[in-house]
Amino acid sequence: MKKIMADEKLAEMALADPKRVKRVLANRQSAARSKERKMRYIVELEQKVQILQTEATTLAAQINLLQLTDGSNSMAQRDSSAVATQNNELRFRLQAMEQQAQLRDALNEALTGEVQRLKIAALELGIGDSCSSNGMAQQHSLMFQHHQQQQQEATPIPFYQLQHQQQQQQQQQNGTANKHESRE
Repeated sequence: MKKIMADEKLAEMALADPKRVKRVLANRQSAARSKERKMRYIVELEQKVQILQTEATTLAAQINLLQLTDGSNSMAQRDSSAVATQNNELRFRLQAMEQQAQLRDALNEALTGEVQRLKIAALELGIGDSCSSNGMAQQHSLMFQHHQQQQQEATPIPFYQLQHQQQQQQQQQNGTANKHESRE
C-alpha cells in the first residue's frame, strides 16, 4: 500500500481498477527480481571469466614449460646421438689400432726370427770373413732401421717387401764392395 500511495498514478488507478494495480505491482516486483537475478548472473559470469583467465594463464605457462622441456629433451636426444656416433667412431679407431698393434707384433716376431736365423747363419759361415760380417752387420742395421720405421708408421710394410728391400740393398752394397775391391 505504501508503494501505491507514493505513486500518484497508481493511487488513481487503485480507485478505478484495484486488480490492475496489483498486476502492475506484481510485474514491477517480478521485473525487480529479474533484474536482481540478471545482476547476480553477471557477477557470476565475471567471476568465471576471472577464474578462466587465471587458468588460461596457468595453462599457457605449463605449455611453455612443456615446450621448453621438449626442446631440451630433443637437444638431449641430439647430444646423445652425437655422443653415440662419436663412441662408435672411437670403437672403430680402437679396433684399427689394435689390428695395427697385432701387425706390428707379428712383424717384430718375424724380424726377431730373421735376426736369429741370420745370426745362426753367420755363426755357421764363420765370422772371420770381414766382408761377410760387414755385410751381416749392415743387414742387421737395415733390418733394425726398417723395424723402427714400421713402428712409427701407421701402416706396416709386409714382411715380403722388407725382405725384397733388404735383398736390393744387399746387392747394392755388394756392388759397391766389388767396386772398392777392384779399385784396390
